[in-house]
Amino acid sequence: MAALRFEEVTESEILDSGPVPHESVPWRIAMLVMAGGTVGAMLRFALSMLSPTVTTPTLVELPWATLWVNLLGCLGLGLLNGVLEVRAPRPWLQPLLGTGLCGGFTSFSAVVLEGSAMIGADFPVLAMTYTAATIVLCLSGIVLGLLGGRRLARWQQARRAADEGGTA
Repeated sequence: MAALRFEEVTESEILDSGPVPHESVPWRIAMLVMAGGTVGAMLRFALSMLSPTVTTPTLVELPWATLWVNLLGCLGLGLLNGVLEVRAPRPWLQPLLGTGLCGGFTSFSAVVLEGSAMIGADFPVLAMTYTAATIVLCLSGIVLGLLGGRRLARWQQARRAADEGGTA
């Protein structure tokens, strides 16, 4: 109950969670997200132009570009967050690369739109398969990215420590 009444808690009873993160100015965060989102959306558009998908009532193709964009975006976001869990993050990295770039690059609303087009064209099994594959692959991409990012950041830390120990 002492934790509920702040005045009864002494400094020695508080767990230290590390340095307090630097508070960023909201308009700077918005500008970082906007810049990253702009680049991400342009990359997504370029990739979709390289692999156009036909979705008409008489012909439906599997939207490979959307699947690849979402998979790569989830893998990138997992990688970024995996690295940032181990290393001290700079305050601009997550808004610019995570929310902005990966958020602007991925397009899960397109999965819904393309799935609806497949159902409307009387291909419900293809639509459900595509949607399920997108979910499974993207969740796997996040997990693989997190694990890979952690491993990469730890490897870099160990290498940096070995270099510093060898030159000292």
